[in-house]
Amino acid sequence: MPINPTEYLSVLVSIVVGLGISHLLSGAGKLVVARRRVRMYLPTLLSMVLVFLAHVQFWWGNLGYGSEVENNYFAFLLFLLNPVLLYLMAVLVLPDFDTQGELSLRDHYHENRVWFYGMLTIIPALSIFRNVLIQHDDLITPERPYEIIFMLLGLSAVLIRAERWHRILPFVVLAFFMSMMLLTGLRPG
Repeated sequence: MPINPTEYLSVLVSIVVGLGISHLLSGAGKLVVARRRVRMYLPTLLSMVLVFLAHVQFWWGNLGYGSEVENNYFAFLLFLLNPVLLYLMAVLVLPDFDTQGELSLRDHYHENRVWFYGMLTIIPALSIFRNVLIQHDDLITPERPYEIIFMLLGLSAVLIRAERWHRILPFVVLAFFMSMMLLTGLRPG
């Protein structure tokens, strides 16, 4: 039985999404095992939840992503860039637990915040670009205000170093993400 283009291309996308989820779950397990030598930091834990939910939402929300992506190598490459960036966020969210000594999730968070939140800024911008210019979706959709808010929040995290902001920011991002899921994303595709 021949495989159709959507099925064929979705395999690679699913692999990248699966790698990101696998990395997060592996990191969560290592965090539990190393808990005695890890100084916890709530923004890191909330960021882990966000990245996990973002992986699942990407996979869920892009069922049948359209023939424009299936029939154009560059459109597919652009489409694939979102799960690649999500994977990199999964890598950045936790430190390497294989090192010896105490680990500070706070220090790791701040060492990687520009890259992590830079990707959080780029992902919705790529989605808007792909949806409007390649898949010819409407410019105004129920998701669009959320995507703009995520870009602004990500940009604020890149530009603002204040500890107080970074203690609040993951709560805000996660709250907006959950509200977006509840209001716009309960159906696949």
